[in-house]
Amino acid sequence: MSLIGLAFIFIAGISFLGFAINALFDKIKITSVLPLMIIGLLIGPVFGLVNVGPNSIITELNPYITAIAIAFVLFDIGMNMRIKTLSKVILASTQFVLLTQVIIGASVGIFVHYIMGWSWPIALIFSFAVSGPSSITAPTLAKNMKAPENLRTFIVYEGVFSDILELVVPLVLISIYVLPNVAIATAPGPSIFYQLMGAASLGVVSALFWLYILNRFPEASKNYSWMLTIAMVIATYGISAQLGINTAIAVFIFGIVFANIGSINKAKEGEEESFVQKYFSVNDYVDHTREYQREIVFFVSTFFFVYIGLLFSLSQITLNMVGLGIAVTALVILSRIIAMPILSKVFSKDPETQKIERGVAYFNIARGLSPAIIAIYILTSGVYVQGFTDSIFMVILITNLIFTAGVFISYKPILEAPAAEKAAAK
Repeated sequence: MSLIGLAFIFIAGISFLGFAINALFDKIKITSVLPLMIIGLLIGPVFGLVNVGPNSIITELNPYITAIAIAFVLFDIGMNMRIKTLSKVILASTQFVLLTQVIIGASVGIFVHYIMGWSWPIALIFSFAVSGPSSITAPTLAKNMKAPENLRTFIVYEGVFSDILELVVPLVLISIYVLPNVAIATAPGPSIFYQLMGAASLGVVSALFWLYILNRFPEASKNYSWMLTIAMVIATYGISAQLGINTAIAVFIFGIVFANIGSINKAKEGEEESFVQKYFSVNDYVDHTREYQREIVFFVSTFFFVYIGLLFSLSQITLNMVGLGIAVTALVILSRIIAMPILSKVFSKDPETQKIERGVAYFNIARGLSPAIIAIYILTSGVYVQGFTDSIFMVILITNLIFTAGVFISYKPILEAPAAEKAAAK
């Protein structure tokens, strides 16, 4: 069988496996993150079915695969950050997310600085990269939970908000860390300001330009709005890279502006049409793009987790690294215990139900795509830190294992409730 044929079979197999694992979540309580990374680990470092050496095509593809993952995932996160909804989000949820991420960012940063011997910037990049639960795991958990709406809403919000902080904060820190190495004689302050503000400005301008084009040519854009929008996202990423500004933030801002400005409804008959409604309103196209984007993010994230598994180096595993993964997981759970009183308004008033909800909230710790992206992105930025990528892999692996066990134990009474009710009825 040809290599091309095997590659096609492999791609199809991974796609179906990712779909099957997500579909079976309600029964097996395992998200796709863990098994997909293990598959990458098995076919790469363990059995050597795929060459993952220093000069292999797998390592050569690092910059391109990371760029694709960042572009699609951050655009998707931006699209799902609705300004109107954010203004009404429960204050307790925001406080909980910020408090836990600050605790984790500080405590894990101090821990890895002294245990791993990393510099403070690298330690903080690592700690904030693993500071929140995955936005890929969270919606799956919330969708399949037979739990009150408040808790499910909080879980989804925490995942999305955490992913933003997990990506943006480390990306800013990487910019601060890398720029002085690029030009030592140049003060990094103006360059960092240029990177961030330039990226935000480009994201806004690109999104408004594209909304205007879709608005002005509705018939031509009708059937291809998603594909054309993705082309514009990729163009924005490419332009930001050429200008030397932060590519991730540019794409993220593009998503926010595109979804929030573009989804404004047209003026009703008899109403005065505003400037935004007249030139930028394309709410049907935004909905269409959001639906297709969900599928492409599933596809991209599925292969990215396998790719992370391929890059994991078994030869570099040490007791320190395993201990690091366990310690980080313990600090993550501790931070949630400390901050849990903030969520008292989110939980049910019934003591038994609240106990179950608290258990689910305690163990919603699975790390996923954002730290994986940072692990690869720092390499493509020209920064090599011994054990950085493998340590993030270990944290993702252990947190997903604890998440799976913890949520299953906490969630078990909810699953058994219908059976108990049926038995009582008899």
